[in-house]
Amino acid sequence: MPHDDDEEVGFGLEESGPNPAEEYVDIPEVDPPSVRTREVDPPTVRNPADDLTDPADVDADVLTAFWTAVLYANVALFGVSFGLMLIGFRAQWRWGGAAILVGLLAGVRVYQTHRAFKRRDTGGEDGDGDDEPNAGSDTDERVEAEGEDAEIDTAP
Repeated sequence: MPHDDDEEVGFGLEESGPNPAEEYVDIPEVDPPSVRTREVDPPTVRNPADDLTDPADVDADVLTAFWTAVLYANVALFGVSFGLMLIGFRAQWRWGGAAILVGLLAGVRVYQTHRAFKRRDTGGEDGDGDDEPNAGSDTDERVEAEGEDAEIDTAP
């Protein structure tokens, strides 16, 4: 049987008059309660970004050291995590071990980059606190001159 495009096909959902449920529902008209509000001015704060220096003013050596360390740190994180996943999930010890090794070497380079920058920044001193506390003092010079068995007078 051919179907004309102009005809509407009904599904039995045509409205056949008023809805009987609407006849019995009485919805009252309600005015919303009046609420008193005050106009409040929002507090103003200064933008902390105004105190920052312009990124173009950063020393080229600092910028290079920073991005070098960031690159090495990303390689280190990726290498170690990817290597552990290769070993753990696929049991590929050779590739996983190589990835971990690359990651660990990149981590060492992060440390070396940081130490080199710190050494350059402090004028040759590490400043990491693992130096001897009395290095270069006259007490050390007396111990070396008198020998290790000699008693040291520490009184001023």
